Amino acid sequence: RPVPLAGGATGMIGDPSGRSEERNLLDKETLSSNVASISKQLQRLLDFEPGPYAAKLVNNADWTEPIGVLDFLREVGKYVSINQMLAKDSVRSRLDGDGGLSFTEFSYSLLQANDFLHLYQHHHVELQAGGSDQWGNIVAGVDLIRRRTGEHAHALTHPLVTKSDGAKFGKTATGAVWLDPEKTSPYQFRQFWVNQDDSMVPTYLKMFSLRPIDEVLALIVEHE
Repeated sequence: RPVPLAGGATGMIGDPSGRSEERNLLDKETLSSNVASISKQLQRLLDFEPGPYAAKLVNNADWTEPIGVLDFLREVGKYVSINQMLAKDSVRSRLDGDGGLSFTEFSYSLLQANDFLHLYQHHHVELQAGGSDQWGNIVAGVDLIRRRTGEHAHALTHPLVTKSDGAKFGKTATGAVWLDPEKTSPYQFRQFWVNQDDSMVPTYLKMFSLRPIDEVLALIVEHE
């Protein structure tokens, strides 16, 4: 049963993963609008009809906003190792850069770890999935669950969709491609794929084609 997670709380902080500079902090009104839009999009991808496998959209603001700072430090911070946080690539690269890393961004992985713990305890979520840039954050949750409950949860990540230069495009990066036709028209969406660099065709085919992988590989060989 999928439990998609909207970042009504974490969206106010901003994840430093894969970023060379701090994100613009969103206000509550913008975040609420984003969550409502994401909910509509998810209904086209997941089954929300009542039943044993019905998807349930949750918003981490619901359980994060009521927590006080002291309670958060006692219930979450106490179980997290600074050494592990500093070892994360996303943290190291920012600390080595000119812009540095704010404490706000540094604390992001604690919030996401607490999300996994909450979902595990209240929604029986045993597996958290996300893009490969989320590996450190998700594993932080796996570790927090183990330390707090003595039980085991699991992590699954998939490769990010990137441009030919290796940069990722997504929700806030430049060159984003949206599933919402009001943000990316059907014509623009088609042109995005037509205009891709030839070197990216094999990668995107493997990620997005619904054809059997053997057919995809044969097509790639023919293309080359």
